[in-house]
Amino acid sequence: MDDRIKEHLQQLNKYHLHLAEMRKLKREVFLQDAVFQGAAERFLQLAIESCLNIGNRILSLQQFQKPLDPPQTYADIFLSLKDIGVIDQDLSDRLVMMAKFCNRLVHLYWEISPEKIFEIVQNNLEDFKLFEKKIVEFVRIP
Repeated sequence: MDDRIKEHLQQLNKYHLHLAEMRKLKREVFLQDAVFQGAAERFLQLAIESCLNIGNRILSLQQFQKPLDPPQTYADIFLSLKDIGVIDQDLSDRLVMMAKFCNRLVHLYWEISPEKIFEIVQNNLEDFKLFEKKIVEFVRIP
């Protein structure tokens, strides 16, 4: 396995573990604590960026197999991963939404409610594990 992919997978796992711990918090506790909210936002951003970095690395390595159009947006990374068979349509759709959400986290952070962050932490963390599984399967195929 490529060392950069391996490193980003390790980071993704670390961020997922932090978020999984936050998932244990009761809604009221989370919504009343700005530190938990800020930490969750940051760990979500880092986890998503890890997925983007992994996807970009896969695409750059695939360029040696056959020419690919470079992604124009972060969302395009996940569309390209679907096109080359790394992930399926359903996961691609969810990851595209994740990339768009990351952009909002960075550039429109004041528009994101603590309730939305709590909802994502409660309901969407398994997408990171599924992405990790699909990447590992893809890079181990001879």
